[in-house]
Amino acid sequence: MPDRPHLACIVADLRLARIAVREAAAAGATVELWSPPDGAASLGVGFWAALDRTIAETAESRESMGSDRAVTVLDCGDAPGFALAALREGLRAVHVTVRDDVREKLAAIAACYGAALHPGPPPVLDLRDRLDPAASCRFALRHAHGPAA
Repeated sequence: MPDRPHLACIVADLRLARIAVREAAAAGATVELWSPPDGAASLGVGFWAALDRTIAETAESRESMGSDRAVTVLDCGDAPGFALAALREGLRAVHVTVRDDVREKLAAIAACYGAALHPGPPPVLDLRDRLDPAASCRFALRHAHGPAA
């Protein structure tokens, strides 16, 4: 069975996240919603956790995408404290740029929460600067071949 199309994009608000989820669901694709770089510092862990919960509850995510609901990834920059806060808030995927020994410890903690450290790199498609984010998603999905390995 061929890989499902995959959309990975940067969003900074609920409107853009919903657009990406809707377009991915319409294409039968999986979707990864990334915060902007250092999003934990600029948007806040609480904001991203609320966005994650809201997206998880959307009809597109639950019904159209089945068990492959949209995955949100909070970019914590080089701050392990933000990554720990994100895990405590229930986020399942965080990206953090730290030394290997720190990463190993964070990965073990993440596993205790049923979460994981996302290896990155962040996606290239940044919906924040698109005049028509829905059209940008559709274009990206037409050229998608599944998640990057």
